[in-house]
Amino acid sequence: MRPLAIGAGLVLALAGLLLLALTVGPGELGVGEALAVLLGHLGLGSTPSPPTVDALVWDLRLPRSLLAMLLGGALGFAGAITQGLFRNPMAEPGVLGVSAGAATLAVVGFTLGLDTSSVLAVPVLAAAGAAAVLLVLLALARDHGDVTTLLLSGIALGAMCGALTTLLLALDTERWDLGIKVVRWLMGSFEGRSWSHLQAAALPLAAGAALGLWLRLDLDALQLGRDTAASLGVDLARTQRLALLAVALLVGAATALAGVIGFVGLVVPHVARILGGPGHARLLPLSALGGALALLGVDLLDRSIHDVALPPGALTSLAGAPFFLWLLRRQEARP
Repeated sequence: MRPLAIGAGLVLALAGLLLLALTVGPGELGVGEALAVLLGHLGLGSTPSPPTVDALVWDLRLPRSLLAMLLGGALGFAGAITQGLFRNPMAEPGVLGVSAGAATLAVVGFTLGLDTSSVLAVPVLAAAGAAAVLLVLLALARDHGDVTTLLLSGIALGAMCGALTTLLLALDTERWDLGIKVVRWLMGSFEGRSWSHLQAAALPLAAGAALGLWLRLDLDALQLGRDTAASLGVDLARTQRLALLAVALLVGAATALAGVIGFVGLVVPHVARILGGPGHARLLPLSALGGALALLGVDLLDRSIHDVALPPGALTSLAGAPFFLWLLRRQEARP
């Protein structure tokens, strides 16, 4: 019952934080006004809200807040899968190079000016970059099933994509506006996100989450070792391929729609594991709820400060890096 109670508490906290998020930002609103808009769109309100209030809540703040929740949940979920797949608490989705591949093609989109033609042009290119890295990883998983090879390959792919991104910017240093747009995107942002972005995220996030939940028992078996898992009937090659696909779908969608946001996939699964235990049937949902709560909180903090925009990627790194160092220290202290 303890994990269930923790999950229920996280859901209540998430609902409360979401309602609070609808009141924060330029043009302060009360909780009652935000709730009235929600009830009105659900057909439960008796009095229609003023058009400006309705647009502020329903068209601007709600889709942005929901996207922060969904993408935070996706990163936390993907982090739990990654750590389970590699049997390594230091692993996180970024080491697979998926987000770096997404960033490279996103920068190509900015360089070609495609962001001015369609709001989804850069996200689509970013998703294609994530898919390209995934195809390389899947080929390696087929030829070399060792998880260490996959991990090192992901690190190498990420470094190569990072070098390509730097090279693209270096070749176009005279366009200061390009540099500003790219840096802002690489630090992550939820600014200007709408219902169309949510619709674009729905399918890959749902598919990635479904795959992860389907693999939960296989991931549990992997914690006992590859030989033991194989003796229990786990198809190691299939589990690797599907786990990589799930992580790529989740992280690729998150990176495509909000930029590079680090450390959520590292920190949140650890906290979830402390709260609910190592079993992936509990770990995956708790990691998703924790990631959603963390990233919505980061976005709420950003909107609470009107004078300057605080990129979520920078905030999560500031909070996550000390935790990562503490974890390294803790690992070294173990006998």
